[in-house]
Amino acid sequence: MNGGPTRHSPAPRSGERRTSHGPLDHRALLFDSDEEFREAATAYLTEGAEAGDVLVAILSPARRALLVPPSDASASGAEQDSGEDIQPRLPGGARVEFLDSAEWYSGPMKALAAFHERGRTDWWRRGRLRVLAEPPWTGRNPLEIVEWERHESLLNVVFETTPTVLTCAYDLRAVPEGVLADVARTHPAFADGTSVWPSPSYADPADFYDECNRSPLPPPPRSAEHRHFTTGGLPDLRSFLTGQAERFDLPQDRRLPFVLAANEVATAVIRYGGGRGELWVWATGDEIVCEIADPAARVEDRFLGHLPPRLDRPAEAAMWAVRCLCHIVEIRSDDATGTRFRLHTRLAA
Repeated sequence: MNGGPTRHSPAPRSGERRTSHGPLDHRALLFDSDEEFREAATAYLTEGAEAGDVLVAILSPARRALLVPPSDASASGAEQDSGEDIQPRLPGGARVEFLDSAEWYSGPMKALAAFHERGRTDWWRRGRLRVLAEPPWTGRNPLEIVEWERHESLLNVVFETTPTVLTCAYDLRAVPEGVLADVARTHPAFADGTSVWPSPSYADPADFYDECNRSPLPPPPRSAEHRHFTTGGLPDLRSFLTGQAERFDLPQDRRLPFVLAANEVATAVIRYGGGRGELWVWATGDEIVCEIADPAARVEDRFLGHLPPRLDRPAEAAMWAVRCLCHIVEIRSDDATGTRFRLHTRLAA
């Protein structure tokens, strides 16, 4: 990825506000102290409360605790024992729906699909949505870092027509430098406690998406199990995949999603692609990987499977389901070699 400022720069003019080109207003909040986070987050949620927004905060328990006034926190023991939700003090008694960031951000596509589902069935029905979120970056492997950065950029496409103000918080003390370098490219705007201003190097999500796919997929290891398939061969393929899931001791609750995801891609290769393909399966230290190759077809839709499904586009809906069933799905496609789908499923929680 290309570099960018590691701090919100250039500085905003006093009182500056950014008007989004569409309903979505996607901002980045960079901070380097708990007090800076508390002040900016409280101002942001207060502004939303005064505007009558639906308020949601996706934070760790430690970060959430920073938003509870000390007097409330000291007296909260009995309330917490009784199950009552402790809330920051906001105008009009407005309440914040708190979601645990570790659970919400368990996977890029799971987070995207959950946001779409909750927004569609609940949040947007009640008015404009205002979200404060802090994705956890520590402990991510290089592939996950790329996919989470892609996720941040995709938010600008998936939710561009929704009535949403989304602020993503980045702790300069903890977020990897490489991630901070791309914040200005994945967020159209920056914010602090009082101002909002345009990002100086925001990148078109389509261009950023292509950059995420710039590195070619390495070939499957020689130890990978390999199969060819064509029309009429899917039942045997599913039996083979079930056996591989058992061989690598994939947890029971993940075996069916693993088989369904691979079967869905193989079906798409037969129906919409070249009609025949190849499949490999192998395991790493923490995941089982299934790669499916269609040597005769190229994928033209760069956002395939990331946009909410439409009934009149079954191939898109199928890939949305595949991405939801897997931890991460990688796709590479060109005229010379066709298309490769690499499906990653975690072996452990």
